[in-house]
Amino acid sequence: MLEWYVRGAPSAEIARETGLDRKRVLRALLVVRQSMLNSAAAHPRRSTRALERPRVGAKQRTAALGLHLANGDAWADVISDSDAEQLGRRLRERTGRPSLSGSGLPYAAVVYRGRLYRVDHANADRTPFGRVEAFWAYLQRQLRSKGGIRRERLGLYLADFAWRYNHRKLARSEQVRQLLTLIRGTR
Repeated sequence: MLEWYVRGAPSAEIARETGLDRKRVLRALLVVRQSMLNSAAAHPRRSTRALERPRVGAKQRTAALGLHLANGDAWADVISDSDAEQLGRRLRERTGRPSLSGSGLPYAAVVYRGRLYRVDHANADRTPFGRVEAFWAYLQRQLRSKGGIRRERLGLYLADFAWRYNHRKLARSEQVRQLLTLIRGTR
């Protein structure tokens, strides 16, 4: 099943090819994505906010995302609603500046209402141009291909897409091996 998953096959195709019930395939994919999320959460700069649930009765909005780049890896977090409101205020207050400088945000970039904003850190090296943009373009393409993701599952899919992006240069057999060790290690 992991071979089809690594190829990017949809769950219906995996179910048809393996002869398994689609619900079983979806549960297995949930385990894989949870393993990815748990392994990504072990990163020292990773936030655990991706696991937050939206407030009950709150108006559903587009999620704000924080994009990270470190040691050649890229990943994304869901920014909590309260932090997203503060971020929105900061963005409205900035006057013509192309990036969020001096904001103290722990991200390389943030995505707010579908737009990417770079975060400049005065004391750190600037992320090379294009790395953040390439990761966001990949995430955007993957999220659009899904046609919509429930907000409570968004963290799982972000972890999935980040893992795929970070391991895209490996052979499929090596990706399957790494997924197996990842699943074994988190269970």
